[in-house]
Amino acid sequence: MKFPSFLLCTTVVIVCIVDTATAQTPAEIQSIAKAVTVEINLVKDRSLGSGVLVHQQGNLYTLITNRHVVCGKKRTCSMPLSTETFQLKFGNGSSLQVPATAVKILSKDLDLATIQFSSNTPYQIAQIAPPSSLKVGDRVYTSGYPAEPRGFSFNDGDAMAVVKKRLTEDRGGYTVIYDAQTQPGMSGGGVFDNNGRIVAIHGQGERYRDNTELPEVSKSVRNTTRSEIGSKIGYNRGIPVRWVVERLAQQGIKLGDEDPTTPASAAVTNTADEYFIAGFNKWVEPGDDIRAGKQQAIQAFSQTIRLNPRYTITYFLRAFIYAQLKEYRLSLADYNQAIALNPNFARAYNNRGLLKKNQLNDAQGALADYNQAIALNPNFALAHYNRAILKEDKLNDAQGALTDYNQAIALDPKFAVAYYNRANLKTIKLNDAQGALADYNQAIALKPNFALAYNNRANLKTYDLNDDRGALADYDQAIALDPNFAQAYGARGRLKYIKLNARSGGIADTQKAAELAKSQGNTQLLEFTLTVLQSWGVR
Repeated sequence: MKFPSFLLCTTVVIVCIVDTATAQTPAEIQSIAKAVTVEINLVKDRSLGSGVLVHQQGNLYTLITNRHVVCGKKRTCSMPLSTETFQLKFGNGSSLQVPATAVKILSKDLDLATIQFSSNTPYQIAQIAPPSSLKVGDRVYTSGYPAEPRGFSFNDGDAMAVVKKRLTEDRGGYTVIYDAQTQPGMSGGGVFDNNGRIVAIHGQGERYRDNTELPEVSKSVRNTTRSEIGSKIGYNRGIPVRWVVERLAQQGIKLGDEDPTTPASAAVTNTADEYFIAGFNKWVEPGDDIRAGKQQAIQAFSQTIRLNPRYTITYFLRAFIYAQLKEYRLSLADYNQAIALNPNFARAYNNRGLLKKNQLNDAQGALADYNQAIALNPNFALAHYNRAILKEDKLNDAQGALTDYNQAIALDPKFAVAYYNRANLKTIKLNDAQGALADYNQAIALKPNFALAYNNRANLKTYDLNDDRGALADYDQAIALDPNFAQAYGARGRLKYIKLNARSGGIADTQKAAELAKSQGNTQLLEFTLTVLQSWGVR
């Protein structure tokens, strides 16, 4: 990626440290990353996240991870999951169990924790980059173990913003932004530089809290609920290695050769990068009043633009937040500006296409934007996927949609939602029940907690494959995964009442569907379920 000049120098350098480390190839960095990255689970077979081996003394090893990884579902904690046993899986295939007493929360204000364990098995230890070495524009690499599907993940990108001091209202130490891809489960994994050294600990990505990278929109076709994903942000947050080195030094663990208490640069306040990261942090963690938090993020981004009107990604992110706040015309204006500043910004074309399709009723404009995103990046699986949905929904082009789904899956074989929506297309428009079944099966194999896929596979089994018992098992699983899944209750109720001669159970499920539909404001489903109940003589 070519960076504009404003991003290349954001601090005044006081001390120059000559870095003589030798650059590695991406394949060499991947090998290093896999050797030092650890998968962290609970013995109860629940995925938690990732970590990095950073220190060894004799047979005692120290692993760094995020506080929120060892706290489980709690946002913060002073103690880890104290009644649990953790399972660590290493890059060499070995594993071991450690008690909660091996876990230490490093501080209340940094999203960092350590796990210490003894082992006679030799493990590779990550090299630590000098805390002052990371600069905007540097190539970086992320590593970790996604929750779904499991398996090691390694991706490259660039450092987009770096601030070398703590920011006001920063609750985790997140002052590094980068665009290397991450997934849920990679929290606590390393961010590596071109020399294969740790420069940051990855902690939060695009799918964090309610600010999902891929917002879902449910649509219903012949009782087939579809999950639509589309907007791609592509930026993630990390905790710079400076804070890791500093806090571990307080524990008597020395990493690297540079003294973390010695500032490498003067503290420059009110810079564009500083406002940008503050805005990004506020967007990711808006607080209890989500709308107010996002408005504050917009204000910080606006300050970034005031200081540097050519800070392209700020327009891009502000556009995304405007869309979340339903300020669609302001969102469009910001996407337009981001593209004007960077005509090769494929993600901005993709997101603008989604905005045009879903909010601005401009199908042809959306098609032009998806086409341009793909022309700029033919390997952009999400743009192929979005174009497939557009062709299916707005352009009545089922075969064209199938071609784009096929391409999205060819580019990303682990794209579970693409399999899922291709299955819906095969079910509804292409009369390919067996092909749909194979796609639902694959979506569930990749994403075992995919309640929608179980629901739609159940629909397929009962409507097209004459497998009512198999359908019942799938509806049961969809509801077990999502106890508030109103459509699944309704479909299971009709199956029980009409086909399985379980009328009381069918009525109870349909009443539950009506209750949930009412509480969720789904008037269409509520009216339908009440009509069904009335036809059965139930008032």
